[in-house]
Amino acid sequence: MYTVKENVSKEAIESLLQSRQLTLDVPYQFSLGLFENSRLQGVLLYEDSLWESQMLQKKVMNVKLLAANSAGQLKRLFEAFYSVRQMDETDFIFVRVPAEDIGAAHVIQQQPSSYFVGSLLKLAKPPSFYDKTAPFFELGPPEPGDTEAICELARDSFTKSRYFQDPHLSREAANKIFQEWTRNNLNGRAAINIAAKHNGEVIGYLQGLSRDDECILDLMAVKPGFEGKRIAFHLLANLIEQPETQKHKTVTAGTQLHNVRAIRLYERMGFTAEQSYYYYHIWPGKEAK
Repeated sequence: MYTVKENVSKEAIESLLQSRQLTLDVPYQFSLGLFENSRLQGVLLYEDSLWESQMLQKKVMNVKLLAANSAGQLKRLFEAFYSVRQMDETDFIFVRVPAEDIGAAHVIQQQPSSYFVGSLLKLAKPPSFYDKTAPFFELGPPEPGDTEAICELARDSFTKSRYFQDPHLSREAANKIFQEWTRNNLNGRAAINIAAKHNGEVIGYLQGLSRDDECILDLMAVKPGFEGKRIAFHLLANLIEQPETQKHKTVTAGTQLHNVRAIRLYERMGFTAEQSYYYYHIWPGKEAK
């Protein structure tokens, strides 16, 4: 006899994950557990995605972790979660599934109005220094007057991202996400902001986060017409060589599995692949397109 319960204890979650050789390494707001005779068989960790909800004017949920002892139990657990989201009028659910978890990917793909919207390859390296010639442009912290130019550069710079692959999200809405994401980073969310400027014009930017021992490449873009001029290389090298970055144990970057150009850059700069994920958006209240 299966029962589904909310607010599973952290100890029970950790015990289940350890039995499956997984670790509890993600923050979460809510938990949902599948129990059989009082024994935890599966868990789903999730949160309200408040910033996304505000930007898109939609109710968005983010599934942070999904694990169970069998594919059947995983399906039963997710379907219970899906039913509640239908009743509370959630617009869409974002689910990130480790690429090696074929069972979980299959369960998510079977859900009504489920869309595969991309992938992520996470790469990492320890901080280092690079031999390089001086670029033809200047690198440095953005000036206050650069904000609008940098935010405008975010427009159409991230078209391989999941927001642009969702048939229920407009291009305008997807661009708004990245422009406001960029603005938030400039306003203090990012630990490091770097602008590339040529003759006073912003031709690229990079924003990095600091999280414990990890420096994270959050956003990077190069102005159309300036691709292939090693701007991304110099932006990333500048981030890695920052004194603040050198205090971290690792530098991480993420990009879509089909973004071959970005992956080649990271690999040339010493990054190695650590983990890959599949991304899904599920719209409980819509018919599949």
